[in-house]
Amino acid sequence: MSADGVTISAEDLKDLTTRAFMRAGFNQPDADTTAEILVTTDLMGIGTHGVHRLDQYLKRIAAGVVPAIPDIEVVDKAASIAVVNGGGGQGQVVGARALETAIVKAIKSGIGFVSVGNSNHFGAMAPYGFAATVAGLILVSGTTASPSMTPFGGRDMRLGNNPLGFAAPNKGGAPFLLDMALSVAARGKMRKLRDAGEPMPLGWALDSDGEPTTDPQAGLDGFIQFMGGHKGYGMALAVDILSGVLSGGRFLDDVGDMWAEKEPQGVSHFFIALNPAAILEREEYDARMAAFTAKVKSSAPFLDDGEVLLPGEIEYRTMEARRLDGIPLAPDLLQTVRTLAGD
Repeated sequence: MSADGVTISAEDLKDLTTRAFMRAGFNQPDADTTAEILVTTDLMGIGTHGVHRLDQYLKRIAAGVVPAIPDIEVVDKAASIAVVNGGGGQGQVVGARALETAIVKAIKSGIGFVSVGNSNHFGAMAPYGFAATVAGLILVSGTTASPSMTPFGGRDMRLGNNPLGFAAPNKGGAPFLLDMALSVAARGKMRKLRDAGEPMPLGWALDSDGEPTTDPQAGLDGFIQFMGGHKGYGMALAVDILSGVLSGGRFLDDVGDMWAEKEPQGVSHFFIALNPAAILEREEYDARMAAFTAKVKSSAPFLDDGEVLLPGEIEYRTMEARRLDGIPLAPDLLQTVRTLAGD
């Protein structure tokens, strides 16, 4: 037992999650892949996108809107470019297949671009970036989402809070991992505060009348605010172009809702994998990245007891700690996972 609830080892949680997906009809490799991504997310401390989503994923599979065994089609367009039709499959299964394609192309030709259509919610961006850094690659990635935001200056929900990711390997230290929604705060964080009966910070969202609010549900029913105003809006549109438009898949407000069991979402993703060794000698890249990191961290902290951090350091430390000490979960969530796994 921990202050946050009960703890479970990553191995045991992955076993339970894998069995839950297999009970839903997944084959062993796809169940294992999806469970690995979800558990890695929880290891990183991103609890809103880990096994917390398992129950809803399985509801959509049971409703028949997500096939347990999708027909994924990978179409090579060039040595460094491919387009993937996800067959309406589980987002983690489709995303992992597309990422693998991008990685293989980057290792062979220096860069791999893959645009993905006809997929579903694929979780947090960070686990995909982490996997790319393990392969020694830089990754730029993004995904569309169900409509939750208005165009800058508009009133109608036309685009999703499309997350953007960037990852870079850093030998001997924490990889650089940037995983960010393009709003001031993600909807998942707002739901978490709502479920806990806590207020959200002012500035995260406006209510349906366009007034500032600290009520998470009023914000979810109203207007979530872009990070940086028009700048975040522009970045969200760029993600939609690289994924939805280029893949031939759905884009903008054609993307469905993962919290419903009515239809496939039609989510789109993109992955750009870059091989640093195609540009610099690997040793030179590693040395320059180490110098880059050291220079940032050599800055005097603003607070006397503070620390200068790079994106990914907190998640990496959390992963190391939770691999040793276990992953804290709310007791009811762990019980749900056990039930879904058939325990």
